[in-house]
Amino acid sequence: MVSLTASQGLAIGFVGGAAATVIFIALAAFVFLRTSDIYGLGHWKLNIRTPLPSMWMNVGYWKKQDGGRIIHFDEAAANLLRKVVTTAGLLDQGAAACRSKRNETLAILDLGFGCGDQTWELARMVLSGGWHDFRYVGLTLNEAQVQTASRKICRQVATLDAQLEHPDESTTTAATPSSLTLRADAFHLFRANAARPETWAPRIREAVDSLSGENGRFTSRWLLALDCLYHFSPSRRPVFEYAARRLDANLMAFDLLLSDTAPARDVWAARAVGVFMGCPLRTFLTEAEYREQLVACGYDGESVTIRDITDDVFAGLVDFLDRQERALGQYGISLGGFKLAARLFRWFAESKVVRAVIVVAHTKEKST
Repeated sequence: MVSLTASQGLAIGFVGGAAATVIFIALAAFVFLRTSDIYGLGHWKLNIRTPLPSMWMNVGYWKKQDGGRIIHFDEAAANLLRKVVTTAGLLDQGAAACRSKRNETLAILDLGFGCGDQTWELARMVLSGGWHDFRYVGLTLNEAQVQTASRKICRQVATLDAQLEHPDESTTTAATPSSLTLRADAFHLFRANAARPETWAPRIREAVDSLSGENGRFTSRWLLALDCLYHFSPSRRPVFEYAARRLDANLMAFDLLLSDTAPARDVWAARAVGVFMGCPLRTFLTEAEYREQLVACGYDGESVTIRDITDDVFAGLVDFLDRQERALGQYGISLGGFKLAARLFRWFAESKVVRAVIVVAHTKEKST
């Protein structure tokens, strides 16, 4: 009997393992090629350029400033943010010049910030707002969104720094009416349940509380909630109270309200839909109930602005989803669950039982 040395055994084992690996790969390739149509359209996945240019997710505002219709989702989603911020008065150019002279500073607590597009678009708006300092804290329930948004912010800040070091005609920050520069450490993104402040970890609470502006560092403080508040459980009240009473932060938001004139059957249908969407049973409030809640949480009732934008939200979103379904269908791709969402938003658009609104509210002046 021939005996093998240890080195010979090792060599044979290595060769055997390599051969097994080659056989496994060959079998996997054979199965893949036999069970898939290599001449079909499945290779669309190979033609996507990453990182993706945008990962916006809100219902969008589908009308341009000149009254024309928006057709692209990312443009409409960014436009909704701009509409909210404009309604809050943060993009007023006359006010921007005054803020620049007074060295005013801005702090924002953003609830449900998504994958970073909302965060960076807001930062770009701030650059032209005349502010001299800026701090941002964002909260979301999804850890993947935290990581995606963090990577995006780091990339964008680095790109902006490079543009400032080597400016050219395309650099948009040259006309900034303030000395503000955006730094990566101005952004703080966390995974947390924004609806329940009592559950926030100490480091998260510390970051949020820093927005209150010790020694008056931040002269303007805002709570931003873009298309997320109706999901908050048990209700919007805990975070509204925290923002108003602890941070002295004004509110700017996009939210959904219940129509004052909807028949009872439609009201209960809307409440059932809300539960199906993962919302509390009474998440949809009438305008009067919403105003009462804001006042009870510490906001000045006289300052509350609720602007109905229903006609420029649901219909445009439904049209887009229909177009996208047809376009993707040519490549064998389905919108999946978004088709059900399209039917829901079509009902909202036609019945008007649920209204799309922008809400702006200011805190009550502290007594001296």
